[in-house]
Amino acid sequence: MTAAAPPLPAPPWPASARLRLREFAAHDTDDLADMHRDPRVRAQLVDDLPLDEPATAARFIAGLRDFYRRHEGTGIWCAERALPPDAATLAEARQAHADGEINDALLALVEAPEWRFSGWFSLVHVIDDPDELEIGARLRPDAWGGTLALDGGEWLLRRAFDGLGRERVFGYCDPANRSAAHCLRVLGFEDTGLAPYNGHQAAQFRLGRVAPACLRTVLIFKVNGKPVGQT
Repeated sequence: MTAAAPPLPAPPWPASARLRLREFAAHDTDDLADMHRDPRVRAQLVDDLPLDEPATAARFIAGLRDFYRRHEGTGIWCAERALPPDAATLAEARQAHADGEINDALLALVEAPEWRFSGWFSLVHVIDDPDELEIGARLRPDAWGGTLALDGGEWLLRRAFDGLGRERVFGYCDPANRSAAHCLRVLGFEDTGLAPYNGHQAAQFRLGRVAPACLRTVLIFKVNGKPVGQT
């Protein structure tokens, strides 16, 4: 067992220019429930709670709030992605700034992205093997595609290896979930076959400790070499 990790710095935590993470809060209940009403999100899950029900989603978030304090450094964190400002509005604001009609502070407000709820990323103990940690993600369909899953996945791995001193991390997905499996492989995980998971059989993946610079090199190479799907 590794020593307890220090608390994370104050959120939000930037995973990339387009993704940031923070602790879930009560005001996320409606967004969380709405995400789980989409059958595309709930397809091929191996641990499907009825989070489409607001009462269940509220209890889930309340439980997370307690979990964060009892298990510093691990958790299920709210993911928000950056949406750029409207191009026409931005152009108008920049012209107004050039003409001296608005100041720097107002221009900065217009230029700032909108941060929109996009799902979650998780680093938690494996239910069937509590000494081990697993990474996971659950995102809204409008956040699928591109490399958002890799941004979050890399942040989770840095937290596990550098923040918690772990020597290995696991990932699990439904055996039919090819997109999730692909993302794990792009992050460097190796397929270790089927394993028990929360009362089911899941595809298991494992990754040994990776130096931060090596992780970034692997991700750049793999992302540039092949389009990345979404977990």
